[in-house]
Amino acid sequence: MQSGQASKIWLALGASLAISGGFTVVMSLPEGGETLWLGVGLIAAGSLALRQGLAGTDQVTRPPPRHEGAARASADDSHIEPELRVATPREVTLTARGKLVLAVWVAVLAVFGLLSHQHFGRLPAPPSKKLLDQEGVSTSATVHSQEMRSLENGRTLYFLGYSFTADAGRPMRVNQSVPPRVYARVSEGDTTEVVYMPLNPQRHYLPEITSPVTTGMVVFIAAVLVLAAGFAEAQRRLHRRLAVSGNAVSGFTADVRRRGGVRTFLVNYDASGKRQTLRARERNPELRNGQTVTVLYDPAIPSRAVVYRHGMYKART
Repeated sequence: MQSGQASKIWLALGASLAISGGFTVVMSLPEGGETLWLGVGLIAAGSLALRQGLAGTDQVTRPPPRHEGAARASADDSHIEPELRVATPREVTLTARGKLVLAVWVAVLAVFGLLSHQHFGRLPAPPSKKLLDQEGVSTSATVHSQEMRSLENGRTLYFLGYSFTADAGRPMRVNQSVPPRVYARVSEGDTTEVVYMPLNPQRHYLPEITSPVTTGMVVFIAAVLVLAAGFAEAQRRLHRRLAVSGNAVSGFTADVRRRGGVRTFLVNYDASGKRQTLRARERNPELRNGQTVTVLYDPAIPSRAVVYRHGMYKART
């Protein structure tokens, strides 16, 4: 199998595993348990597969490694890629890495959107849901009433009434506020499952119309995604700006260290008459001290830089 095709398979597999793992983790909350660890395992496996795919992609598009003296690597710009020698601003396009990052984010946000849509159209899960699932008794509940109440502030409240018979023939009638979509989905006379505690039927929930996560957890996940998306967007903008108008210079690697299957290293480069250092990492078994790499840096802030082959954008040839 060709290396390029194998890389695409690894990338597709990694993205699928990572997205599935994220969805599994979300669905396991707030109880966690074995499902949570399964989700974490899927995410870890997806990350390894993505790294393998990215490593293969880099290996296909990367020029042969050059190992030269540190002084020469820093001063000689003859190794800079031809597409970076054109005058700025350059025309750019997404790299395979950039396309993957954007695709994964679109998928993650789509999954979260579907989860949120499902959650806010259902009843909130009770804090005792795990205990109810372990020790509760299941029976049928019948919807006996639906009511809408208009408030002075213009809001409308929706109420659902249902009844079920607990152990020893004790009838239970419940009337509670529900989201509009739950109200619209059921009708009087419908039956649905109810799970209740035998000694205290007041503690119960309706599995068919109950969200597996709490609103607080949905808000927390949304906040984490917003912060992560903000960081990812800032990185995307930086990489694009550097590919469009950044200065290209030949740098050299130093202090290469292996951590698992990934090598961390420093890239030293000269910008505006001053030596700069950029920390990077990649999966490359041939990487050694003194290897030359191309660095793109911001002329206004020389310390703001990226290793060209690690960027989300590349200049058009």
